[in-house]
Amino acid sequence: ARSRHPRGSLLGLQVLAYNRHTYDTVAQSLVVTVIPAPDGEPPYQGEFLVGNRNVEELLPAAAQEIFLQATASVWEQDDLRVINITSALDRGGRVPLPIEGRKEGVYVKVGSRGAFSPCLASATSPQSRFRCSLGQQPLAPCYDTFAPHFTIRWCNLTLVRPTSFPT
Repeated sequence: ARSRHPRGSLLGLQVLAYNRHTYDTVAQSLVVTVIPAPDGEPPYQGEFLVGNRNVEELLPAAAQEIFLQATASVWEQDDLRVINITSALDRGGRVPLPIEGRKEGVYVKVGSRGAFSPCLASATSPQSRFRCSLGQQPLAPCYDTFAPHFTIRWCNLTLVRPTSFPT
């Protein structure tokens, strides 16, 4: 449920949690005030699928900072910020088998005011998408920048460019 607030919008949420071992569930209702960022939404946005993490591992600020440092070296921008973190399970991913080291995967959306680097652009080029359709890695020389902390599924990379530029 949304309502207006002098500083933003109020958003009512009901959070459901479950214990992966016992399957017990708990519900908690809360109200969040959504205040727009003072400088607006970053015009350039990239969404990375991190295959070797669960969503709760990327929620702490320290983990996000490490991810942003790795992303900055690929993106070649220094004003990056995390916009959204979503479990791959919420996007149709499957619960991994209970084998040590298996993770659910996490989508991390990052934004910047600066354009994408040539490496990111090449990873989403038509040639790279074709290679992905063949089960190959896309064309990008910056794969190892995230290693060993984060395993990026490069074929799932999504880049959003601004639709219009200010005059």
